[in-house]
Amino acid sequence: MQPKKRETLRSRLTRSALVPALVLVAISAVFDYYNALDLAQQAQDNVLYKTAIALATRMTPDEAYESREDLIKHIDPEAEALLKADPEDEVHFLVVDAQGRLLVGDPALLPLLAQRAPPDLDDPDPDFDDAVVAGQEVRLIDLRHRAKGFENRVIVTETNHKRSANTLSILFDTLWPNVLLLVVMTWLMRRGITRALQPLGTLSAAIDRREMADLTPVPQDGVPADILPLVTAINRMLERLERAVAEQQVFLSGAAHQLRTPLAGIQAQLELAAMDAGPAVRERLERIHAAIDDLAHCTQQMLTLARSSEQASTVHDFHPVDLGELLEDAASNWLDHALRHGVELGFDLAPAKCQGSPWMLQELLGNLIDNAIKYSPAGGRVTVRCGTDTASGAAFLEVEDEGPGIPPEERTRVGEPYFRGRGVQAAGSGLGLAIVREVAKRHHAHLQLLDTASGRGIRVRVEFARLG
Repeated sequence: MQPKKRETLRSRLTRSALVPALVLVAISAVFDYYNALDLAQQAQDNVLYKTAIALATRMTPDEAYESREDLIKHIDPEAEALLKADPEDEVHFLVVDAQGRLLVGDPALLPLLAQRAPPDLDDPDPDFDDAVVAGQEVRLIDLRHRAKGFENRVIVTETNHKRSANTLSILFDTLWPNVLLLVVMTWLMRRGITRALQPLGTLSAAIDRREMADLTPVPQDGVPADILPLVTAINRMLERLERAVAEQQVFLSGAAHQLRTPLAGIQAQLELAAMDAGPAVRERLERIHAAIDDLAHCTQQMLTLARSSEQASTVHDFHPVDLGELLEDAASNWLDHALRHGVELGFDLAPAKCQGSPWMLQELLGNLIDNAIKYSPAGGRVTVRCGTDTASGAAFLEVEDEGPGIPPEERTRVGEPYFRGRGVQAAGSGLGLAIVREVAKRHHAHLQLLDTASGRGIRVRVEFARLG
């Protein structure tokens, strides 16, 4: 089952800000729609009102003695056609006198008179209403008019085709600006939130780019106040972690010392016992002494591997190291060991400096020399070199031996802890090259296993980053 996709902080903030904005825009759109609809209704009702006033005025007697028949002639067929002329809606009207007798208009509207109470003459507001006439929904105005002592009542109806079309037009005209406003608001909001969260992304990238051993505090310059507590908490955690690493280093150093001391004591006692023992006992004591040597060497390698790993070490003890001086120290430390194994140990020194930890580089070089001596046959030669590559300007260390070498298919694995190749007969723990690889990794150095010019043995080259 695939893991559930996590929601981003940007999406959460956008949604939190967008939902209230969407509600406000929706309320605004509804308000604008009904406001515009009311204005359009008023405009169309005003047309109906003017039509009703025109009819009522035209059906007012010009003279006091004018008869009903003469009054009916005020609206001729041409005038009636003009009043009803509308390309979209059907307009009908009805005019009756004070007694409710039809003067002009459509008799089909007479039932409306019975259904409706006469409007109040003293009410200044026209009486508008919605009704159904002949199965059609209509808008009507009911108007009582008095002039020159004559009273009439006018009803004008109009179908709603034009009003429905206007309603859709108003809905569209109201909707698209609010939708556009919402889109622009969303874009600006996401853009603003993205810019506001940029320091958090920068902080995340800066922490992600750090080396595993870099426990220096995260810089707080330019960090927004909202993120500052997070940065402070991270720095406190780094401080605790750095203390834990320092305590681990103290423990590992103490453990190395505490283990070496009793082992050295045992070795000394074995040597003294062997001096007074007979041949058979002396042989057994020498085998025990050799086993103790292997134990001490293996213990030292395990502690060195632990101390040199990225999880246990820090970058604070790195400074320029003269590789030539490192090789000079190694010469005095390893010559006797080489002589005991019947191996000629030679050194080829050239000016070379790199940025590194002296004790780690000593362990790297010591393990390379130890491996070379161990796997070289009696009478073989081990050559240790340092120098500066003329092409890249980078310092390098090389240890070359005349042993059995390492098959190409195994060269990618020899840096793994406890790995020993097929056919290896010399005693060992498989930690030597693992320590070399770990120290090289800590120094950002390139470890290479190369063939020798003679075709015998192996040439191990460690090329460091260019100084400065």
